[in-house]
Amino acid sequence: MKVEILSSKVIKPSIPTPLHLKEHKVSFLDQLASPIHFGMVFFFLPSDSKSSTTVSNTNENSSKTCDQLDRSLSATLSRYYPLAGRFFKGDFVVDCNDQGVEFSRAKVSGEIAGIVRGSPEMKLIDALVPDPLGMARSDPWPVLAVQINVFDCGGIAIGIRILHTLGDGVSVLAFLKDWASGDRAGLKQELVCCPSFELGSLFPARKLVELKPLRPANFPSNRLVTKCFLFDGATISALKSEAGASGSGELAERKPSRVQAVTANIWRALIQISQAKHGHSRPSLMSFAMSLRGRLIPFQIPKNSYGTLVGHTTVRYNPGESSTELNTLVGLLRNAITKTSNDYAKARHSDEIYSMLIDYYNEIGGDKPSGVDLCRFTSWCGFSCYGIDFGWGKPSWVATVSKSVELVFLLDDISGDGIEAWVTLNEDDMVEFDRRHLDCQCKPSALGICCKL
Repeated sequence: MKVEILSSKVIKPSIPTPLHLKEHKVSFLDQLASPIHFGMVFFFLPSDSKSSTTVSNTNENSSKTCDQLDRSLSATLSRYYPLAGRFFKGDFVVDCNDQGVEFSRAKVSGEIAGIVRGSPEMKLIDALVPDPLGMARSDPWPVLAVQINVFDCGGIAIGIRILHTLGDGVSVLAFLKDWASGDRAGLKQELVCCPSFELGSLFPARKLVELKPLRPANFPSNRLVTKCFLFDGATISALKSEAGASGSGELAERKPSRVQAVTANIWRALIQISQAKHGHSRPSLMSFAMSLRGRLIPFQIPKNSYGTLVGHTTVRYNPGESSTELNTLVGLLRNAITKTSNDYAKARHSDEIYSMLIDYYNEIGGDKPSGVDLCRFTSWCGFSCYGIDFGWGKPSWVATVSKSVELVFLLDDISGDGIEAWVTLNEDDMVEFDRRHLDCQCKPSALGICCKL
């Protein structure tokens, strides 16, 4: 398939941003987030498909659809005004100058069903979102860029790149759902969503002097590879049963969640791959991102807060102290999540939140011994990625793009029962990860891959 950019324009908020909102100060939680423009793609099948999730398949209607997306985005940016601004990295502020969002239209040869129901190469998915290098080369940085991809069959894929520094997954999806709602309503209905941008006043940005510099890293000579692996509902149920009753006391009475079971299973594979590569067992440090929404009750954070409200927990596997049995790893993960969640819940001042975050980033960064493997996990499961409806029905598939760091990114599948794990590893480790995956005897999924390591 070929992706051809037909046009690009800048979309500005339909209502100019008031003068008193021209400068948006980020929080220290935003400061500590990865300074990257991460990408997502939402696929919508054409109306001549057998699926109920469809858009119009005529060129004329596709053009009208793009025009409507243009107008509804402009209206939505009036409420999400920092997304149309420019981010000054050194000052950690957004100049909300209404400079606008790049809005590109692209033509894609081929059938969209070949991606949704096939096993597409990552370079094709990457081509459906705006170029991150172009965004990163700008100074100051744009916050958001959008690419509308129209396939020959009439299907549409909406690709976005958005600055992680300014928002977590909940924030990004709230913006997309609001945009979709406005587009679906034809701009005729007043929308109730009004995001809050007050996190910078609750958790003011700092100089981060306590953050220790990273140790010099020996980067692998081979490149990073991202692949998607599906764990269907039946496989996850089997993993939860295998994990059994891990932990003790109250924890032993609860089965692991879907995310915990899949995370522990992938972590086990990564531990074993490291052992095979080095010829001996090595300690492994898992980084697991967890939402802080609803956990920081004393701070009275609005439910509609836009920004980064993500904490992290770390889980340590030490050879000789723990086994790689699934129930053991699930127990370690669940205990760590419970402890970290309780620690955040006890915080009464922003300094305590700051100290916990700095300790975490130092643990996986400047304080991490060179002989310890780091495995990063993040999850958007439960975020209702498939609830975005522009008036054509819900997406047929939601995908992410290649990553620049080794990371496991978890997303719900369309059924809501399964989980798609987007795994980024160096080439050599991915070969071994793939081999373990292909040794599985499970039934291939709709993506053309099996569903259990």
